[in-house]
This record gives sequence, structure tokens and C-alpha cells, in this order.
Amino acid sequence: MNRLQPEEQNLLTSTEFLYENSPCGHLSFHPDGKIFRVNKTLLNWIGLNNEEIIEQKKFHDILSVGGKLYYQMVVLPLLNRQGFINEINFDIDLKNGTAFPSLVNAVNIKGDDGKTIAVHASILKITDRKKYESELLRSKQFAEEERKRFESLSNIIPEIIWTALANGNVNFMNERFFEYFACKNETPRKTALLHLIHPQKRKELFRLWIESVKNGEKFEAEVLLKKQFNNYEWFLIRAIPYKNSNDYIETWFGSCTNIHEHKMQQLQAVKNLSNSLSEASEIISSKEKTLEEIAYSQSHLVRRPLANIIGLVEMLETTEESSANNSIVGMLKQSAAELDVMVKDIVLKV
Repeated sequence: MNRLQPEEQNLLTSTEFLYENSPCGHLSFHPDGKIFRVNKTLLNWIGLNNEEIIEQKKFHDILSVGGKLYYQMVVLPLLNRQGFINEINFDIDLKNGTAFPSLVNAVNIKGDDGKTIAVHASILKITDRKKYESELLRSKQFAEEERKRFESLSNIIPEIIWTALANGNVNFMNERFFEYFACKNETPRKTALLHLIHPQKRKELFRLWIESVKNGEKFEAEVLLKKQFNNYEWFLIRAIPYKNSNDYIETWFGSCTNIHEHKMQQLQAVKNLSNSLSEASEIISSKEKTLEEIAYSQSHLVRRPLANIIGLVEMLETTEESSANNSIVGMLKQSAAELDVMVKDIVLKV
């Protein structure tokens, strides 16, 4: 790579070269506005040559119609009063009839007597920046219109609808909410719903909400909310996150549905089931006692003749003929003993 020679370096860094080829426009004009110096950059931008502009045009002549009025009414008095202006937005007219947006900086040059003898100005072309700002403004306007459209639709449906920011702070409650809970519109939306939650459940519900926001997960909870006259009713609160194309949460959409009647029926059903189970338990206990009594009574009835049999067998053993019937008596005695053991087992098991 060839290095610049010293004379070339001096040329490229000379004041004249830097002025003429600066990446921004430069011009100087008299106190009356007539231009007496302008660099090549600005001439190329506006499509004029030195002969067409030097001592022929005033500074405000290269401004758009709106810019001329703004310069005369606002900027020039400000420049004369404070001696400089910074980043004033003007549209610069081009020879072909179009214009480009710019930022203008200017400073007064004063003579020994303190009076302005010239004004030096620099002009920065901001076409790309202006396009970006316009697109950003359009995006904001579109988002604002969509927000208003959503709120309008939310206010005409019978359900309670609310939204929250990505951090979980509630930023909108539809009119149905304020009507249903008799809240004033001046009530802070961020805490309106929180204050309606039953005090005993408020802390736990808030913890669950923070956890859902942190994890970006769907939120759902059944809570008691205070209506008029300090009466509480059951509501189902739901919220889902809305994510953009980058998978970042932009907002939360939530609803609040009255489930009081259904919840009371559910609680009553649980209560009825509990009562039925208690009654069944009492019946089973009663039946067990009855079975014990029956078992005891039947065992007594069975064992009484059994005892007689055992006694008779013992008497047979003591008679003279016992030797002749020894085998039969033995079998009868064994059967009676087995039957006695069986009856005792039944009684113990019952």
C-alpha cells in the first residue's frame, strides 16, 4: 500500500481542503443574510454553483417555505440574542424542486465593536435519520391507534377485561370493571384490582402473579373479590402473556369472570359429600356393632349344644362300655373339639 507523500498529506489536511470537502455543508453570510461563502459539499447537495449563490441568495432563500417563516420569526431573533443556534431542523430546497431535511448550527462572528459582522453555519444532512424518525413515529401512531381500538372494543363487551405491562403493572381496566365493582374512574388502575381481593388471600395471590410474570407463564386463580356493601364473591382471574416476534413479552391480557354461583354449588356439593360420608361411617359402625351382637348370640346358641355333646362324650368315656365304643367316642370328641375352635375363631374375627 502506497503511503501519501508529505505534500499530499499537507494538501488533504489543509484548512481549505477540509472546508470544501467536509462531510457536512458549510456557508457564511452577512448580517443581512446574503451568502458570501459556501463549500463544495453543500453546492453539490443543492445542485447550484458559486455564481448562482454567492452574493445572489440569502440564507433563508435556500430554506423551504415553512423554514423561511420559522427562521425569520424564531431562529433569527434567537441567533441575534444569544449569538448561536444548535441543531435547528430545516428542510433545504434543491434546484430540482425537492428538499432534504437537515440540522443547522450557526454562530455569530462579532467585530471589535461587538456588532455581528458575519454568521458561520454548518448544515448536516439527515435524510436517513428523518426516514427512521418518520417510520418510528408511524409505528408509535399505529400502536397508539391499536391500543385505542382495543380499549374501545373492551369497553363494549360484558366481560371484565384488563391489561398489564411486561413487568406486571396493570395499565388498563375496562369500563365494565368500574361499573361492576362501583369504583371511580379516578381509582389507580395499577392497584384497583389488588385492593378488591380478600385480605387473607391478597398476599398469596400477589406472590403467584409475580411468579407468573417472572416465568412468563399463564396465570389463573380463583379469588374472593369485594363488591358493594363489603360482600365478597368468587371470581376466576386469568392472564396470558403476549410475545413479539423476538419472543419478548410486550403485554399481558387478562379477564375477570364471576363464578360465584358455580363455586357455591361446588362447595355445597363438597359439603353434601362430606355429610354423606359421615352418615355412611356411622351406619357402618352401627352395622359392625350389630354383627358383633349377632355373632355373639349365634355363637352362644351353637356352643350350648356343643358343650352338651362334649359333656356326653366325657360321660361315655367313664362308662363300662367305653372300651367297646372307644373309637367312635374318640372321633365324636375330636369333631366336637374342632367345631368349638371354629366357633371361637368366628367370634374373634367378628
